[in-house]
Amino acid sequence: MYSSTAAVNEENIGVLVDAFYTKVRDDLLLGPIFAEAIGDDWGPHLAKMKAFWSSVLLASRTYKGNPMIAHLRLPRLTRDHFDRWLQLWRATAAEVCSEQAASVFIERAEMIGERLLYAISMYHEGAA
Repeated sequence: MYSSTAAVNEENIGVLVDAFYTKVRDDLLLGPIFAEAIGDDWGPHLAKMKAFWSSVLLASRTYKGNPMIAHLRLPRLTRDHFDRWLQLWRATAAEVCSEQAASVFIERAEMIGERLLYAISMYHEGAA
């Protein structure tokens, strides 16, 4: 099933989220999408993503939102977008986390990414 979340804590969630979104902002594929959706004020988005990962991995229940609706509001995201997102996430997790924590973060991100991509694809096929 899932790797142990014992290696994950609020501190490494914060470090990973901050480092990851620094890369996203500079990414040629993802950067423009995030810039359009977020603008220049990244503080609220980073706080929301830290709460999201805390809720997912630590059951903190601090995240308030609907990731599916948020992603459906963006221009149509494709497998290329999700693949790039995961590539950056994997690399960043490996750089800033212990091997055990990185494994937990990556495993859960892969699962979430696949679910989001599937749901987005179904939504757009149904709308067509």
